[in-house]
Amino acid sequence: MPEKSAKKKIDFDYKHIAHVALMLFIISVVAAALLGYTNSITKSKIARQEKETNVEARQKVLTEADTFKQIKNAKAVAKKADRANASIVMEAYAGYKKGKLVGYTVKTNPQGYGGEVEILTGVDIKGKTTGITIVSNSETAGLGARCVEPGFQKQFKGLDTAKPLTVVKNGNASGNGKIEAIAGATITSRAVTRGVNISMKVCKALAGGAK
Repeated sequence: MPEKSAKKKIDFDYKHIAHVALMLFIISVVAAALLGYTNSITKSKIARQEKETNVEARQKVLTEADTFKQIKNAKAVAKKADRANASIVMEAYAGYKKGKLVGYTVKTNPQGYGGEVEILTGVDIKGKTTGITIVSNSETAGLGARCVEPGFQKQFKGLDTAKPLTVVKNGNASGNGKIEAIAGATITSRAVTRGVNISMKVCKALAGGAK
């Protein structure tokens, strides 16, 4: 007759298993806590860097100002000034020199070729643009990313906020609100111009007492 297979008896040490499970649980909790703490520190650092970058950008486009005060109702003003483009207005600040209003800055984020292009535009109380700066962008290197170059940005200085800007190509810009597009990057050029146009409208409205 064939030999019967013997059944193996497995003994479980339930205390040991419970101990291991508890240790794994504690390790998981500690790891999660450390990860959360690290993320909190990282987010705080990023937020601080972004704040510093924005402060520097405001001072760059409105150099006359020594202090800035955020305009809380900027989005509402933008909707009244240009509802179609109001969604790209992120924030606006009033700039002061020794307590006297000297102008405004508006940050926008129009869609470029590679993503949002964050632009800060400055306008003085006379209704003239004081310049722009690109806070961040994801445009193509050598093409749209050239929107950060002084040669392109200088076109947006000293413009009348009452005159809308348009983008032209192939050296056809002759002033009067015409912006020469970056070669091979018309989409980026139009995005920046769109941001500046709505910024000028917002600043003009604020200067006129809009609320």
